[in-house]
Amino acid sequence: MSYIDPKTLEQINNLKQSYKYKEALDLVNKILVKDPNNEEALLEVADIMYMEGNLEKAEKPIDYMLNSGKNTSMGLYVKGVLEMEKTNWNKARKFLKASLKLNEEDNPEILRCYGLCEYWVGNRQKGLTFLFSAFEQSNQLDAEVIYNLVEVNMLEHNYQDVKYYIDHFYKNRDKLNCFEKDVSYYDEKISLFHSYLENIIK
Repeated sequence: MSYIDPKTLEQINNLKQSYKYKEALDLVNKILVKDPNNEEALLEVADIMYMEGNLEKAEKPIDYMLNSGKNTSMGLYVKGVLEMEKTNWNKARKFLKASLKLNEEDNPEILRCYGLCEYWVGNRQKGLTFLFSAFEQSNQLDAEVIYNLVEVNMLEHNYQDVKYYIDHFYKNRDKLNCFEKDVSYYDEKISLFHSYLENIIK
């Protein structure tokens, strides 16, 4: 796999974090002009387009990679996520399963996404099992995984488990990894579930 040099990658990430997507894309395109098959640059194009909310354009570099036989774990994962956004759960599951295989099931984010796909295609217990694996492998500190476990266990009426994950969220709130979201996003979501749970178990 070909990569972007660390200094340029840092510049791209800083621009993305500042919502300067056009400038970030300009930097990536300079790399692709010289190296059209640079996998990391193609992934960056997809990420920028995804962050802008343009799923169609986000898919193009990923499809190009996969159609060229470059079945990297990250490329398969991104394709799976894009299919999830379109609620194509079976398609997403196929790509995420392939990504997991390349990772030897050792990536919490891919485990999380695959677990959600299994759950939404009807394999509910299998989905919960993979979500729990994501929880364990992320040192129990991934806010998105915790939120998903609260949500899915609520749907399953596993109220004791819901309470456990809500309590875990509040206990570890200041240590949670939120990645591209602010913790306030999860505060709002978990608060709604907390209020609902209190009404149920009165």
